[in-house]
Amino acid sequence: MLSSASHVTTTVDMHEEGLRLVVPPRTPSRKLPVREGHFGVKCILVGLSVVAVVVVCFAVRCFPLPSSPELPSHRILTANPIIGIVSQPLRLCPESECIASSYIKWVESAGARAVRIPSNATDDDVARILSSVNGVLFPGNGIDPSRVASFIYNHAVALNQNGTHFPIWGTGLGMEWLVQLESRSTCILDAVNANNMSSTLGFTRAATTSNLFGFSAIFAVMGTQSIAAYFHSVGILADRFDETPALTSFFRVTIEFPFYGVQFHPEMNAYEFDEDPSTNSIDHSYNAILTSQALAHFFVSEARRNNHRFRSPQAEFAALLDSRESSDLAIPTSDEILLFNSTL
Repeated sequence: MLSSASHVTTTVDMHEEGLRLVVPPRTPSRKLPVREGHFGVKCILVGLSVVAVVVVCFAVRCFPLPSSPELPSHRILTANPIIGIVSQPLRLCPESECIASSYIKWVESAGARAVRIPSNATDDDVARILSSVNGVLFPGNGIDPSRVASFIYNHAVALNQNGTHFPIWGTGLGMEWLVQLESRSTCILDAVNANNMSSTLGFTRAATTSNLFGFSAIFAVMGTQSIAAYFHSVGILADRFDETPALTSFFRVTIEFPFYGVQFHPEMNAYEFDEDPSTNSIDHSYNAILTSQALAHFFVSEARRNNHRFRSPQAEFAALLDSRESSDLAIPTSDEILLFNSTL
């Protein structure tokens, strides 16, 4: 994982506050005559009340409810953000591009909506789309960054330098795009064996102040449970990252840029259920779903911090993907996709 607003990995400290009973001081009271039989009943009721309080305290301490993500204190400029997702060329059908439906559902689960950014769009068209959306998602795919991805990256850097909070999220090979674009090298990745596997995350003390992983206490389970779904054969290794000044200086020092990347696929935990042997390692457990949702909520909360919008409701409606029907065509690692004509 990496982010320009956080370190590559992090730890999340979970601290449970103890409970104590506060007994108010006694106040002088007038003695009242005690009628026969009433004292025993009162003692029983008081005793039951004390036992009930102790039982509740024990239950709260031993079985704490899951923590809800704390919403950032930053000013919200857009209540209903829209995320631009870069569509990818379809190898089986060169005249078509696609977006895995799981990416769309993932951002929608956090209250955002999605539009397409064609991978072969002109610079003018991409600039128009970027002025209308509140963030961009680079999805995973087995190709090097396109011209459009490079334009988006440089445009987002300029926006943030000029005071507009504009986030980019890279998933899987989308994270590798961020690394390649900042290092200006497509040869920086190393071969890895991480295809169709779920794993834990290795947290470091250096990232304890991470904006991303400090968002919710639920992320701590990723250090002990094999939740993160990996589907890639190349990646950025820690040693290669540390020895590349362009990466260490940008992603660890220039922390004001909201660019985030994860090598794993959080959208798969909740939305990819194909039992094919090539994808059957995906974890769909309760904690896996919670972490997937928390990551989506973090990204969408970042997108709420700028006021980009479409020029008209009609233009917005025409661009939104929520009304498009998915295709029956399946691709590896994706149960459902949206197909587009690459010439449009």
